[in-house]
Amino acid sequence: MKKRLYLIGNIFTQNHPFRDYIIREIESDSQLDSIEYFTEANRDFYAELDNRVIHKENIYVVSNKKSFTLVGKLLCTITDDKLVLKNQILLPSKCEQFTEESYLLDVKNATVNIIEVQESAVLPKFLLTNSKVKQKLHFFESSIKEVIDLLKPLAKQFNVELNFSQIIEQWVEIEVECNTYGSITKFIEIAEQRYPAHVIVADDLVQHIIDTTLALEQKITLAESCTGGLLAYYFTSHAGVSSVFEGSLVTYSNILKENWLAVGNDTLVENGAVSEAVVSEMCSGALTIAKADYSLAVSGVAGPDGGSEEKPVGTVVVGVKSARYEKVVTCHFQGDRNYIQQQSALTALKMLVLGDKKVFFKK
Repeated sequence: MKKRLYLIGNIFTQNHPFRDYIIREIESDSQLDSIEYFTEANRDFYAELDNRVIHKENIYVVSNKKSFTLVGKLLCTITDDKLVLKNQILLPSKCEQFTEESYLLDVKNATVNIIEVQESAVLPKFLLTNSKVKQKLHFFESSIKEVIDLLKPLAKQFNVELNFSQIIEQWVEIEVECNTYGSITKFIEIAEQRYPAHVIVADDLVQHIIDTTLALEQKITLAESCTGGLLAYYFTSHAGVSSVFEGSLVTYSNILKENWLAVGNDTLVENGAVSEAVVSEMCSGALTIAKADYSLAVSGVAGPDGGSEEKPVGTVVVGVKSARYEKVVTCHFQGDRNYIQQQSALTALKMLVLGDKKVFFKK
């Protein structure tokens, strides 16, 4: 069943952090199929909603206070109903399931959850739930086509649905969906048995890294340049990370690379900041300062300016180091500045788990 979100109000196009908070909360249950925006004055929403409710879909309508009652009136028009006061809330009389600032209504073939939200406040309860069980796994060191070819026959055997997404090159995220948990468990069990060095089962790879290193009482540290702390954000956005992550050094300038990470001036002069030699020393310096078990380092040209013929925009060097191994690679990413930064940080995560498979992959 498709799952759609309609955001009614100017605040959702202006206040991006608040909008993203709402989307994260809804997608904690399952992914949205579409997100659409309407201003308070846009009457096209009525026609759009009327068109959608003829389908069997789950629909979230999130509005500001100004539009909340108007949405209720539109639903009453569609359902030939009227607004009544229930527990100090104006809502359609046919509505039976509701809480403060949130109610659920069957409208033709669709189920609609109407929610009133306010900035800087806790979100009301979402009343729509996903009937299907879902779980994610991550498949490494294969292209998305290869992963599809490997897993689709297995999915058919256990009657599960698969949704594939290439996060970055050689890292495919698979969402496994089914009406019964047992089928998903069996599918994942066989997938892990067949591809033990390639599959990690986790809804969130960073959380998996945190949980794994925490269990082994290990620590991770970072040295970032072109990503500007993005990799650190990936870790610190998770609660409880302080037990495995003490901090990150964002050494954007060469001076700080030298003074904070002990990168040699000769190394910088001879190779340039975006080089495997410099990133190797960044890894070593971070590892020494933090006395950690793993260090990750990134340096590159995120653009849109700053590239050269030798090192064009999108050239990024990523390194990972531990007491047991070290790997540094030069990557060439495409996209705008933010996307290049994100690909760089994700590549560091991928290199971390692949660099120590005995730790991060199921034994």
